[in-house]
Amino acid sequence: MITHNFKKLTAYLCTSALFSISSSVFAAGVSADPGDYKALPAGTNLAVAYYQHLTADNVYANDNKVVDDLGLTLDLGMLRYVRYMEIGGVLMDPQVVLPFAKQQNSLDGSENSGIGDLLVGGVAWPYHNEELGRYFALGGFISFPTGSHKQDNFSISNDRFQYNFQTGYQHALNQNIVFEGITQIELYSDKDKSGMEKETFYQTDLSAIYKFNSETSLAITWRRVDGGREFLGNETMLESEQKNTLLLSGATNIAKNTQLLLQWRQDFDVKDGAEISGIQSRLVFAF
Repeated sequence: MITHNFKKLTAYLCTSALFSISSSVFAAGVSADPGDYKALPAGTNLAVAYYQHLTADNVYANDNKVVDDLGLTLDLGMLRYVRYMEIGGVLMDPQVVLPFAKQQNSLDGSENSGIGDLLVGGVAWPYHNEELGRYFALGGFISFPTGSHKQDNFSISNDRFQYNFQTGYQHALNQNIVFEGITQIELYSDKDKSGMEKETFYQTDLSAIYKFNSETSLAITWRRVDGGREFLGNETMLESEQKNTLLLSGATNIAKNTQLLLQWRQDFDVKDGAEISGIQSRLVFAF
């Protein structure tokens, strides 16, 4: 029998886990999809729309399953605008992301919907060689606590600033096979109302991409996340996340200058946090 207080704790734990993987960025918006570290020409604009459906039933603590009926569901949308430009001879892509979502938790019957935290930032390519298919980039993003329900454990809205730093490298072996690696570090301010602190969060993505042609590709990604323990004073409120994720992605052009990406994801080998599964669709229009 799970106590009421423990139910609230595990629901909050799963909410934080969903926030951390919402491609978006913060962990909602900052997580790149396979192939994103290929630089596009200066002057290119991208309008991007995302939809994710994420679910979580199992919650783990210290490598033990503590809940198997959480029933947490997140339907997440994101709108992103990207502009490629050169500044001082360096190619970069300033961008802005606005998430919005509906979140349901059958364990306690709660439901929230609204706008998430505004995210701004971008990526810069100190090195990019289109002929060789090799790209090295550095990125940085800031999430502002502007979202709805900041005090109600809404998974895409937090009562704090969040800072994401990342680096990525893409290497084409030939015209068909591409490898990509991305590492991310996230830092956090204290929560405004409670003063709760959060430790550094780490994420690594390794992808293998197979290109059938210039318009269609498949990719497999391994993701590892660690960290993000939340504490108040000397008391731990939420343990660090420790888990792996498998992602399978397919992308193709469905019209001129328009790409559709479909993605499936499943957490595995979860030590601490919620085991999340889900699907994503992404529509990109270049102009």
